[in-house]
Amino acid sequence: MDAAKARRELYEAMNEPGEFDAKVDRALELGERFLDVENAHLTEIHPNSDYWETVASTDSDDGEFPPGLVLNLGTTYCRRVAAAGETVALHDAPAQGWDDDPAFDAHELRCYHGSPIVVDDELYGTVCFVSESARSRPFSDEETLFAELIARMLEHELQRQRTAAEIERLDRFASVLAHDLRNPLGVAQGYVDFARRSTDDGNLDTAATALGRMEELIEDVLTMVRQGRTVESAEEVRLPSVAEGCWRSVVTGDAELRVDADLGIRAAPDRLRRLFENLFRNSVEHGGDGVTVRVGALDDGSGFYVADDGPGIPPSERDSVFERGYSSAVEGSGLGLAIVASVARAHDWQISVTDSTDGGTRFEISDVVVLDRVAN
Repeated sequence: MDAAKARRELYEAMNEPGEFDAKVDRALELGERFLDVENAHLTEIHPNSDYWETVASTDSDDGEFPPGLVLNLGTTYCRRVAAAGETVALHDAPAQGWDDDPAFDAHELRCYHGSPIVVDDELYGTVCFVSESARSRPFSDEETLFAELIARMLEHELQRQRTAAEIERLDRFASVLAHDLRNPLGVAQGYVDFARRSTDDGNLDTAATALGRMEELIEDVLTMVRQGRTVESAEEVRLPSVAEGCWRSVVTGDAELRVDADLGIRAAPDRLRRLFENLFRNSVEHGGDGVTVRVGALDDGSGFYVADDGPGIPPSERDSVFERGYSSAVEGSGLGLAIVASVARAHDWQISVTDSTDGGTRFEISDVVVLDRVAN
């Protein structure tokens, strides 16, 4: 199998819809064929307990390295990969001076090619290709590049799985918390409303406003968690129609919206609306009712921007604006820009903040799939 065909088959296998296990099996089979070895494994390394486990394997259930096998990490070549943090390749272990290695003593594998897999900046395990018999020649650069490509693709899938599980966990937690908060909140709002109808006490108006703000905060927390889910399906949307629709749904007072380009992009429409609504609110809250907000295309064609002519964000604060809890407004929840960032991450977009040409704030969203652009 030539390298181009192998890469093409690998890309097709990893991009097909389906379960992770099926993708892993296909990737390992391709690697086994391309590197011309007897077996291929995806392993997980547990450094705290010093053991090694085959998560997936091309070996048979009654073979030496079946799926689910657990070994002492010290008796595997993978410990060398874990220690070095890079690929280890052996085409003939004894000839290369590894005949006294504990892994060779335990399993007598003469051929080994292992690459690390890192998830959340920590070692997850390895992708390794092994044979009992030695190879007549070292692994070529092309073979190593293909094995490492498999490792990177499996890293991406594992990271996606872990992120999805974490978001699901946060979603459940946020939903339960919101439910538990809404019940007593609803009771409190009911009593306050009843009291406001029967007495003329200004303190009750203040209490009602505070309770209403609590309700908004609950909604913001739920939104932030749910907008962070990875976008599974996107469609073509036109920036002007989305931006103008969102502008009408936000309280903007005397502020003005100007859309400087007709841009077609691929996005999840509901998520994109959340992004625009929160950026518009941010401009109006910090720039005042008379602020002018512009939406346009980035000059390099990689995405779009939302800019205003308000007071801007100090350079010293720009690294923290997307963090939960950041707000310079007295009544701000500090979640609006965090929601914007979560929407961008869910689309695999990049978002940054800089100065606008009018002296205010400019949010730039890049790495967007731009379908076409028509300048206004």
